[in-house]
Amino acid sequence: MPDLSIANLLNSPSSSWCRKALIKTADKILGIRELSKKYNSFGLPGLEKKQFTDTFVQSFNLSIDISEQSLLNIPKNGPTIIVANHPFGGAEGVVLANILSKVRPDVKILANKALKIFPELSDFFIFTNPLETGAKGNMSSLRQCQQHLKHGGMLVFFPAGRVSYPESVSAPITDHPWNRIIGTLMHQFKCPVVPCFIGGKNRKRFYWLGHIYFRLRMLMLIREMLASHNKHIPIVFGKPFEIKNSEKQSQKLTNLSRLLTYLQDPNFRQQWPTINSVKLQPLAEPQLTEVLASEVNNLPAKQHLLTYKNYSVYYAYREQCKTVIEEIRRLREKNFRKLDEGSGNSKDGDDLDNTYVHLFVFDHDNKSIFGAYRMGETDKLLQKSGIDGLYLSKMFNFEDKFLNQQAPCLEMGRSFIVADHQRSFHGLLLLFRGICAYVYLYPQYKILYGTVSLSKQYDPLSVLLIEQFLVTKTDKVTPKVSFNHPIHHELVKYLENSISDVDIETLDKLIKQIEPDGKGLPVLVRQYHQLGAVFHCVGIDPNFALTPGLLLSVDLPNAPERLLKLYLGDKLPIYRSKIKDMELAEAKQGASSV
Repeated sequence: MPDLSIANLLNSPSSSWCRKALIKTADKILGIRELSKKYNSFGLPGLEKKQFTDTFVQSFNLSIDISEQSLLNIPKNGPTIIVANHPFGGAEGVVLANILSKVRPDVKILANKALKIFPELSDFFIFTNPLETGAKGNMSSLRQCQQHLKHGGMLVFFPAGRVSYPESVSAPITDHPWNRIIGTLMHQFKCPVVPCFIGGKNRKRFYWLGHIYFRLRMLMLIREMLASHNKHIPIVFGKPFEIKNSEKQSQKLTNLSRLLTYLQDPNFRQQWPTINSVKLQPLAEPQLTEVLASEVNNLPAKQHLLTYKNYSVYYAYREQCKTVIEEIRRLREKNFRKLDEGSGNSKDGDDLDNTYVHLFVFDHDNKSIFGAYRMGETDKLLQKSGIDGLYLSKMFNFEDKFLNQQAPCLEMGRSFIVADHQRSFHGLLLLFRGICAYVYLYPQYKILYGTVSLSKQYDPLSVLLIEQFLVTKTDKVTPKVSFNHPIHHELVKYLENSISDVDIETLDKLIKQIEPDGKGLPVLVRQYHQLGAVFHCVGIDPNFALTPGLLLSVDLPNAPERLLKLYLGDKLPIYRSKIKDMELAEAKQGASSV
């Protein structure tokens, strides 16, 4: 029977007695002799490559945990790059060859040349020396990778090039820095890239020895393969993503693909907690269109903020337009239910509808409302009812120095656009033009603040990413019910080391990869981000189906000029003048009080 030996890795056969003795001793110390016994007892010598991987998995009794949905993420043809973490240092290469060869026949794995020890698998691998940059043969390996992708093949990378390890005794087990050549290939071929997370770890002694001297990890790899009997190995293939022509930074692409790989870790994924289901009441009947039109037409001219085609934007108080407000409440509930939100009642609303301003868009042709925002004038509400007069006081603990208690603000919330207009550009534009037209009339409200509801139709991990990417931590406001989600150490590392990459577009890309339906960042989050919003924290709304909300504020006069021009048009110079006059008056008042 043939034997496995370190001699299989050598370019020239050993002839001298001394060299043979050294190889024999090394085989024993490294565990290769013991592996050779198993290699023969399992009947592995001479097997066809696919049969070899099947027998290897069965003989070591490896429990491969992978879902059908995960396998569907693997493209069935065309050039494809798969990137994976490297928790074991050997067995995962055989396991991936076993899985992927059943999906498509053209799998090549860029692997440590140590796997040459199994000659039956040589056709699966492109061998390289990951421990030595610029090692002889590595450029040849790279050219083979490029040729394989050029001919439409699937290429698997372990970009760390070496087994995962903890950087210190108390640190988590994670990959060595990834080689940015993966980013270069991603940009060069712009083919689908599939992140693959492989769960599991080696024995504690493996890491202890590595702390003594890092090369001892390499010497222990065969013994760790021998100890892999009965291992449970969860494997998750993420959704494939493709590179745009503009994305040329190889390090940025490498960092992004690494983060996406680790975000597949099932230990850091959770589901929204189930809540006692509320029996949904039938929606209230629509209000009569003629009554709606009559109330709108009777509003004072000042409350008509703008018109576009057959649409007009108004603001009103409940006592002025009781029917309109009831219709708004009905439409809120109808649209919130589509996002798994809402009260479950026939209408959405509370007593604050009596004290807040209602801004809405009216369709004169159909005599209907297609969007609305509820706005609270904090100076008036605080004077009348104190902090309890603000809806968001139910979600957050506001310190005295938080902006809503320092100056007049508009508390924004309860926004919606009916389904027929949600994909139209003019829907959101009209609402924000209406908000700015209102602020033009009442320039004391320089600050807008409120929450954007982060629907539970988003994965909790997406909400975590929004929080981690966007929130600027402050002690001036805290959520009463916090959003709690485990944070993967790789996400922490990414945010610390990739400051220039922590942008809204990267966040949008990550969310699209996580969400099964491919939806990206919520439109309102992006809209407020464009306005220069500061994001303060995420809290859970106990009065809104336990929906997470992202608290933000916008200093409107300091918003980007292009957006103020879009929303205020030719009124912008006058608005600027009003703000300047207010600031001068405030400065004089401050000077006189001193």
